[in-house]
Amino acid sequence: MTPRAPLSPPRGSIQASRLQFSQQLSLDKFLRLPPVFRTTEKLDSLLCVAYSGAVNHRGPRAMVTALLLLSVTAGLSQEKPDNFAWEKARGTIVDPMVCLDDPAQSYALYLPSAYSPDRRWPVIYAFDAGGRGRTAVEVYQSAAEKYGYIVAASNNSKNGAASIQTEASQAVWLDTHRRFSIDKNRVYTTGFSGGARAATSFALYCYTCAVAGVIAQGAGYPVMDRKTPPINDHFAYYVAIGDVDFNFPEIMTLRRKKDEQGMSFKIKVYPGQHQWAPPAIAEDAIEWMEIKAMQSGVEKVNAVFVRRIFERTQAEAAQAERAGDALGQYYALRSLVRDFNGLEDITQFEAMLAALKVSKTWKDANRDEQREIALQASLTATASLELGRLGSVEAANQPMLAQHIASIMKNLQYGEKSNGSDRAVSSRAFAQLWMEGIEAGQDQFRQRRFTEAISYFALMAEVAPDQPGPLVLLAEANVRLGNKKEALKNLKEAVKRGLKYTKTLTEDPELRPLASDPTFQQIVQGTN
Repeated sequence: MTPRAPLSPPRGSIQASRLQFSQQLSLDKFLRLPPVFRTTEKLDSLLCVAYSGAVNHRGPRAMVTALLLLSVTAGLSQEKPDNFAWEKARGTIVDPMVCLDDPAQSYALYLPSAYSPDRRWPVIYAFDAGGRGRTAVEVYQSAAEKYGYIVAASNNSKNGAASIQTEASQAVWLDTHRRFSIDKNRVYTTGFSGGARAATSFALYCYTCAVAGVIAQGAGYPVMDRKTPPINDHFAYYVAIGDVDFNFPEIMTLRRKKDEQGMSFKIKVYPGQHQWAPPAIAEDAIEWMEIKAMQSGVEKVNAVFVRRIFERTQAEAAQAERAGDALGQYYALRSLVRDFNGLEDITQFEAMLAALKVSKTWKDANRDEQREIALQASLTATASLELGRLGSVEAANQPMLAQHIASIMKNLQYGEKSNGSDRAVSSRAFAQLWMEGIEAGQDQFRQRRFTEAISYFALMAEVAPDQPGPLVLLAEANVRLGNKKEALKNLKEAVKRGLKYTKTLTEDPELRPLASDPTFQQIVQGTN
């Protein structure tokens, strides 16, 4: 068997790395979003737990995860034979691809139509926060076909214990390297939410992977441990973030830091929430990775392609200038200077970038960005502290505290619906608090404090009256307390709110005690 030598690099529970925030909170474990986010997902997406599964409203709970030495050069002759017909799989999504060494592990796979083992191909390893490999592959499928990338997305890696992500990433890495012809200089990772942190951690701490670039979506770096520096922090880093994603302040802070450090990065802001970015953004990310590969000499320069992307970036800079978007203009000019150095004549843009950086317009834009970051912190500070107390106060005081939290969150909803300049900040702040409330309830549930968990889930159901997720969680807690009648009532309301997936209920182990109940069976039929 292929040797598996363990490493012990650090990684922490998810941290919303808002350096200006008074608290550092793990927000990526629950993927069901409040009213601004209008999608219904399966339960494994609704009930994600961030890395260690710990919630600490007073600060992040650090943890250590193990990434494994992924060697594919020894012992392959002893492996099981592979009868996979890659010729028939080209141009389609294959899901699941069961790993040869570990049948419990699988992934969704896309091989471009032109794939052949006669040459080596770039690969993207994808990590969805809810273990939805196909979802991740679908985001990249079009661009992967266009530019000739293999995409492999784990069905097992999801927010939860670090060992889950470690085992899944190892299994997919080994299986794809056994089966397919992969360019060791063109290995990339991507992920959404907690999966973005997993993808980044993979690149930071895997000794033998030599990841060339990371495409992070909806989140950035994991918690870093200063005692154990990363193996590799010089990869190209692309982040896609929605303009009303609650992690927006984290990414803006990261953008500024990477700029100051002179690192290779691109931040793409698009209209959207906390979600996988649209395929067009995925294509932009791959095109940027192509430019970086050509710039580094790893890939042969395609002058026509380079010119097209160069001109498009010029247009982005000009458009941002016309719109009065100094930050957008600055980072487009920075891309022209940094990403096309050695590929195009950048003299003109170097001068423009230098002039903008010392201008009052640039300074004002940075000040306004910092004001938004501070405003989100201010809008959430009180309710965040109160959410941390809700599960521990005396029962007699809970209703009043919950009412106060609800009033704060409803005021944010009013701000979200207004036409004011801070509407996006209100939307992000509401989403942040809603996530914190769900997280806190899940933490109480794990501690078997089911009554306290109900207080959180009921509150989040109240402030987001069209979202089914909290009702499913309420049902789980009521089942644990033996309140089957109340649990069924919760599930009926969840269906009214739009719960559509039968598997959300039938495959939830917490709801198994209800399986034989005729009312439960009727509810399940209503989700079809």
